Amino acid sequence: MPVKLSGFADEISEDFKEQLEGLQANGIKYIEVRGVNGKSISALNQNEMNEAQELLEKYNIKVSAVGSPIGKIKITDNFDEHIKVFENCMLAAEIFGTKYMRMFSFYIDGGKYDEYRGEVMDRLEKLAELAAKKNILLCHENEGGIYGESPERCLDIMRHFKGGIKFVFDPANFVVGGHKPYPEAYNNLAEYIEYMHIKDAGDDGIVPAGFGKGCVKEILADLIIKRKFDGFLSVEPHLSVFTGLKELGGEEAVKKNQYKSKEEAFAAAADALKNILKEIGAD
Repeated sequence: MPVKLSGFADEISEDFKEQLEGLQANGIKYIEVRGVNGKSISALNQNEMNEAQELLEKYNIKVSAVGSPIGKIKITDNFDEHIKVFENCMLAAEIFGTKYMRMFSFYIDGGKYDEYRGEVMDRLEKLAELAAKKNILLCHENEGGIYGESPERCLDIMRHFKGGIKFVFDPANFVVGGHKPYPEAYNNLAEYIEYMHIKDAGDDGIVPAGFGKGCVKEILADLIIKRKFDGFLSVEPHLSVFTGLKELGGEEAVKKNQYKSKEEAFAAAADALKNILKEIGAD
């Protein structure tokens, strides 16, 4: 079963050209655009977006999704100002030729999830309504501290929108939040998954896929082989990088900082995913 690989190439370099070169070096033909030349995708002006698109065409790399920060504010923060940021992200999606936008469901202070549920849904409904007019599909990512942190509240959002908002499954984020990605979270959310963020986590933090508690191999085997998933798998390394580590000393540092460069860290994350795909019989 063929799959489409993408990645957060801003973890290779801030320089957008170097991001695209890094993706090419790893045989990845798509990018989930999050940072361009040191600026958030949400902060780019139209000229900067056009310049980025010209580079994408030059390197023959397409955009799988806009990795926006939408919904990554407090539920009590000014929403009208956030809408302006959202509109700029939708412009980016239009220029980059993607229908997908990654987003979140607002930070909730003090764990008052039930108290703010109505406000969360109201805001998400407004975002989904505006996105639909632009033929953009919002995809919610599970993230620590937001309403949709737990599998149960992610499912609440998915059921509320009945396909109007889809799901980005991030196994590592569930692990870090103390939730089991598989089988519990996955079995409840699988039908809503539009694409995957590929990162894993263990007791010592983020690790390459298959080396933590995220059950990435089990999830992908079911999703790709059994359910015939043909969406994007987006590499998001979040792996530590060191410079002159030995001079810093300490065995713990060696364990937590395995990579000499961002390029090496990204390649390790990409290779770990490719190995899993080979093991489960996916192309």
